[in-house]
Amino acid sequence: MSSEWPLVEIEQVCELIVDCVNKTAPVVADVTPYRMIRTTNVRRGRIDLGECRHVEQATYEKWTRRAKLRPGDVVLTREAPIGEVGLVTEADGVFLGQRLMQYRANPRLLDSRFLLYSFLSPFLQQQFGSHEGSGSVVSHIRVGDCFKFKLALPPLRIQREIANLLGALDDRITLLRETNATLEAIAQALFKSWFVDFDPVRAKMEGCAPEGMDEATAALFPDNFEESEFGAVPRGWRVGALGDILKLRNERVQPSELTASLPYVPIENISTKSPFLQEYKSGQEANSSLVLFKKGDVLFGAMRPYFHKVCSAPFDGVTRTTVFTLMPVNPSVAAFALFQAYQDGTVEYATQHSEGSTIPYAKWRNSMELMPITMPPESLQIAYSKVVTSFVERANLNILQAQKLATLRDTLLPRLISGQLRIPEAEAQIEALAA
Repeated sequence: MSSEWPLVEIEQVCELIVDCVNKTAPVVADVTPYRMIRTTNVRRGRIDLGECRHVEQATYEKWTRRAKLRPGDVVLTREAPIGEVGLVTEADGVFLGQRLMQYRANPRLLDSRFLLYSFLSPFLQQQFGSHEGSGSVVSHIRVGDCFKFKLALPPLRIQREIANLLGALDDRITLLRETNATLEAIAQALFKSWFVDFDPVRAKMEGCAPEGMDEATAALFPDNFEESEFGAVPRGWRVGALGDILKLRNERVQPSELTASLPYVPIENISTKSPFLQEYKSGQEANSSLVLFKKGDVLFGAMRPYFHKVCSAPFDGVTRTTVFTLMPVNPSVAAFALFQAYQDGTVEYATQHSEGSTIPYAKWRNSMELMPITMPPESLQIAYSKVVTSFVERANLNILQAQKLATLRDTLLPRLISGQLRIPEAEAQIEALAA
């Protein structure tokens, strides 16, 4: 650490440090405005509110009697796992579940985002990690120790400069993620409009031109319905099966130089409810039950399928048998096949036809491959895929750019926080990446 900046205990520079209520909050099945953060929601400086559990207002009030969260607070996991941190950006109705600590910087002494990056730095992570192996069953940080962590404290002006520089990188990463979320939402909305709600067909039945498409595409839709085993479907469409558009690749391999050279995508690297692959591991970590996949395949999480882990493969790689590797029967309609597999109805079908009570596994052969689907003409599948393929390609580029920015942030962070790197030098490195 730099000798220029004093070391202080965290309790000296925070106006609030609060432990969670250490018992399980009663959750409800309904969606309410009151959301509980669990340790799984806190990761790499962010708090993902997408999969929170919900409680009644009375529970929220009881569980926040010590303090309510505010934007700018920093949350630390002190068990399972130790040392994950996240910055609170949305606080309304949000509260801490078990094994979490809440920190609020004293604004006269400490910048809240500088606190976040200090927690993410190797110096603090080493302090968190020193508690690994504590506890008779599960490693944890004692509440009392959560007040005693030490951090280097530069002047507030320098804290803000460091926080603003690192924060700008994180903001760009967030923007790329939000762009991908928008691309997914558009692709989903288009799929629903064309192939679930049949909006273009209904528009033509009313004598109107379908919205949001050119005449050539509109001409691909019929102007009435006919009966099928699914009920009314657009005239000329048929009832098919998921196996008509996707086929199990299932190329099993042993660990080898080949698998070690490929990106490795175990099921835990596939994000819940994102059709784009965010992360992967080195193939050197791929040790057993391996299956090859190709760029453009659909990776479908078969173990506990209700977690909705379905995405497009952006490269050739290797995964495990807990993931179905599905290749499009017709590559020109790959995006249609991807979003058919990605639909909630497909995941629900996989879940309902799973085997195993403790850890359910979906089956492909004689099960998912037989799932009935409404099959539009190939010309419409191609039309959809032409539009959405560009979304998938754009999203994959955004993910690569976000990974580069994250790598740069992670390189700069420890050197800035420790005082080994000055702001102008860091700005030069950022400009070099952008050039």
